Amino acid sequence: MQLQVITVVKNPKYHYTGASIYPGIYQPVFTREQEPIQVKNSKPPVNIIEFPDYYQIEMPVPGFQNNNFFIKTQGCSLLIVARKEFSNAIEEAHYHLHGFRYQYITRNIDLPHDADTEFGTAEYKNGVLYIYVYKTSCPMQNNQNFIIVY
Repeated sequence: MQLQVITVVKNPKYHYTGASIYPGIYQPVFTREQEPIQVKNSKPPVNIIEFPDYYQIEMPVPGFQNNNFFIKTQGCSLLIVARKEFSNAIEEAHYHLHGFRYQYITRNIDLPHDADTEFGTAEYKNGVLYIYVYKTSCPMQNNQNFIIVY
């Protein structure tokens, strides 16, 4: 049997209090002034689900209202824009990290060629924007339309 000698070097800055064994220092991710632009202006993820007669587009956008959204269609393309103003109460709160802080969202989505963007509907519920676009057998014109969010 062979013995191995291991040298343990103790960190003089490390002090175990019993509550935590992490030897580092807490550093906040960023302050309000250092907040990255992509948190204020973001492109949330999108799900596109195909059903026999229509497509369902889902986009999580917590904290908005249905009148904050502007949805424009052109051909088989959707442009989703949302803008939200924050109240002074939210601005004065002392968040360590405020990850739900979307101020401006823009997202361009290319849909399949059989999507009929001329007759789309949308609803906003429980923090998720749902857009429903029916299928068509006719080729789409390059017309510009708008979808109202209910």
